[in-house]
Amino acid sequence: MAIGLFIDASYVYKVYRDKMDYIKLREHVEKSLGDKIDEAYYFNADNDPPTAEKLHGFLTMPYPKGPGFRVKIYWLSKKTLFWPEQLGGLPVMHPTESDVQYELRNQKGVDVGLVFHMTRSYYRRKWTKLALAAGDGDFHEPIQNLVESDGVDLHLIGSVTSISSELRSYARGIIEIDRDPLHSNLKLAGRV
Repeated sequence: MAIGLFIDASYVYKVYRDKMDYIKLREHVEKSLGDKIDEAYYFNADNDPPTAEKLHGFLTMPYPKGPGFRVKIYWLSKKTLFWPEQLGGLPVMHPTESDVQYELRNQKGVDVGLVFHMTRSYYRRKWTKLALAAGDGDFHEPIQNLVESDGVDLHLIGSVTSISSELRSYARGIIEIDRDPLHSNLKLAGRV
């Protein structure tokens, strides 16, 4: 019996909105689920990887000096935006900075990487509880398989309002990081 912890950093940032103390999150997950984390992964996308090296380095520190995550960094794609042809086809520009064209930035590979590492980890390590910080319904199929076929207990981390109903229906519980007192308890104070 153990826990697999998988974190979509982009999702956590959207829900939490403050700098999180991931050591406290790890401890809270272990206490709430009554077990120890066997493997923990943190997935992020960064268009300028050196900017996050300090954080990512800290996240890989073994517990208790760090949260002991295996950090997986993916890339962002950039696409400049243009108005549709019927509206002139011109670049979409910033309203007050006329030389700045809007770009659409999307993370690439994070969801696939998370599913790959989550299922591989389960089949190698056989943890019985999954703590997943993600809300996307695209995770429905692998989660359904782990819960229904393999008997894994799913515990979601996030906000009830931002977690897909396809995922909620498989969860034993939701660790609501957007609500106090937990939100306040997880705030970063004095570390990286």
